[in-house]
Amino acid sequence: METELIKNSLVGEWLAEKRSHTTRRVYLYRLRKFLEYHGITPEHLLKLSPKEARTLALRYQNENPQLANNTLLGRLTAVASFMDHYEKTINWKRGTRVRPRPDIKSHVYTNGDLSKMFEVADTRDKAILALASSLGWEISGFVDLKRETLRKLIERAKDIGEQFVYFKDTRLKTGQPRLGILNPLALYWCDKWLKLSENLPRRERDSDTINPITLTAKRRVSDIFDLTGNGIHNAMRKLAKKANLKLIGLPRFHNIRKWVMSGLSRSGFNEFQIKYVLGKAIPISDQVYLQTLEIEVRERYPSAYENYLNLSTTISKDLKKKIEDENERLKEKMKQQDERLKQQDVKLAQIESILTKMLKDA
Repeated sequence: METELIKNSLVGEWLAEKRSHTTRRVYLYRLRKFLEYHGITPEHLLKLSPKEARTLALRYQNENPQLANNTLLGRLTAVASFMDHYEKTINWKRGTRVRPRPDIKSHVYTNGDLSKMFEVADTRDKAILALASSLGWEISGFVDLKRETLRKLIERAKDIGEQFVYFKDTRLKTGQPRLGILNPLALYWCDKWLKLSENLPRRERDSDTINPITLTAKRRVSDIFDLTGNGIHNAMRKLAKKANLKLIGLPRFHNIRKWVMSGLSRSGFNEFQIKYVLGKAIPISDQVYLQTLEIEVRERYPSAYENYLNLSTTISKDLKKKIEDENERLKEKMKQQDERLKQQDVKLAQIESILTKMLKDA
């Protein structure tokens, strides 16, 4: 049905507004799954009133409890976008709008989790963790980051002697500007990985060509780590297993982004500062406002890095605490041994006194 669907003029016009071939392909797949489930065509969907379309959407939600939260919301977002394009906006009434369900299928990383993973990682995986925890980007932006771009940023940091490098970027999914940040940990390990990987064999790069009929494209490959998006997800799972983490759900790459968001929030970043770093939609996006946000982020970020986003420091603190705890345990053990020795000395003195008296009496 997908090939037939892309040939549909209504769908084609709607998809033409999407920003990239990847987004168009994803939206096409999501709409197709919804239409196939209800056994209807795009024309049939547009003949429905917004109220009737809402009923179908809610029915789809209620009858598919096995779908992950993001999958469900993604598919219904595509349907809403299709209806919006033809001015048939679905009016989600209060209490009936599709609500996110708790995501129990993903493991939520803690500082301790990422620190353990970082500790057991090799150079490549250390670079992946350091870069991901520095940028806080989604997987598509992370995979699309170019080796040459990263190399230039690292060289700039060396030339200027800066610990933090800030650069402008645009998130394709939202079209929003964002401020990319490379902290000292990311700069160090990415530089080390780029030098190490210079002479390693590289897999053949896939082109960005796309079939205009099926909207299919070859899988993107990270230029920096020579991995697909799935390969980076697999790297996270292997690290989690190697670090013996107690997992609640799958250790997804996307949750590093949530960890960064949490760290920024705990560091006092306000809502718009966080959105600017992560590329989320900002209500006011004029240049003066963005410049103000950038200054605020630059001032706050070093403190956030030191307190919450520095995996190396976190490891050092963890190890230091373990050492201190072990020293306290040993001190307590030695104190107990000293007490026992004193008690034994007292008992020996008592026995010696008794023996001396018995000898005299004899």
